[in-house]
Amino acid sequence: MGGAPDTTRDTPFVVNSDEPPALLGLNAAPNAVELLLAALTSCLTVGVVYNAAAKGITISRLSLKIEGTGNLQGFLGLSETVRPGFEAIHVHITLDSDGSPEALQDLKAHVEKTSPVLDSLLHPVPVTIDLS
Repeated sequence: MGGAPDTTRDTPFVVNSDEPPALLGLNAAPNAVELLLAALTSCLTVGVVYNAAAKGITISRLSLKIEGTGNLQGFLGLSETVRPGFEAIHVHITLDSDGSPEALQDLKAHVEKTSPVLDSLLHPVPVTIDLS
């Protein structure tokens, strides 16, 4: 950590992915955009729990509901004007805690500011793709 690669994992994780039948899959696992939403949900959940504990806020129940809206026409190449990715993502956080409304708003703002996955979605990230 701290700028160095994480070498604590001996075996890589395997994440299965599939598509629904309408996209020629078997629906046996989440598809890529569902995995993106899951990554955001996971990151925000960790951020809320970790930072609440650091701020002395006890959470007794936490639930995140996340939805992404989009149009498959861009992905399928049927439209040049429709983007292939999500048009919008909405996250609804429900929690029970001993934190004041002000403390919970501060917690939310801090999590939004420090979430690596949220930051990667909100700000352009250079991506290179090599083909060999």
